[in-house]
Amino acid sequence: MTHSKQKRWLTDLLEGLPSIVFILLWRQSGDIETAGWLGSGVTLGVLAVLVYLKAKMHPVFIGINLHILLATPIIVGLFRTGQTEIAELLSANAHSGVLVTVLIVGIGQTLFSARRFSALEDVSDTVQLRYSLMFLGACALGAGWALTTTGSSFVPVVATLTVLFVGRNFLQARLSDKNGSGAAAVTGSAVGGGKGSSVDPAT
Repeated sequence: MTHSKQKRWLTDLLEGLPSIVFILLWRQSGDIETAGWLGSGVTLGVLAVLVYLKAKMHPVFIGINLHILLATPIIVGLFRTGQTEIAELLSANAHSGVLVTVLIVGIGQTLFSARRFSALEDVSDTVQLRYSLMFLGACALGAGWALTTTGSSFVPVVATLTVLFVGRNFLQARLSDKNGSGAAAVTGSAVGGGKGSSVDPAT
């Protein structure tokens, strides 16, 4: 149990590291391209470590980290190959693109991964699919909000990611509580001898 919690803590720390590195470098230097390249390098290293550890990655962080990994190489590559219009469009919507990437990756997870986009523990596939579609809907609305916002898309991106992270954590905690209550009820019934039996609290 302790080893499992330590691995989960390490996974969470590693998954959030590329975002922290990118934001700090960008804010400190003001050079988004350099921050993007360094963030991409850190992301590549983090993903390699997580694959080596065979860690279960957070479904939302998968999309975020893939965006950090690919955005700068793609945009710079387009500029250098003369695809200026496409590169400028992607560059102008780079922040909103985080949600687009999370949405695309989430659709792929929902279609091809057994854990789907919600990646909840100890639930049926029907429940997994239902919540995955709900999270995809929230992500799609957030992406639309971010893409249609004039000026900075910081607020829509942060608000949507917060909904996805907090919503998933809340659902997982709620489902875990229900499963725990169900297990306790079954155990109590077995110890008490079945329905209608009583246990003397003094014994």
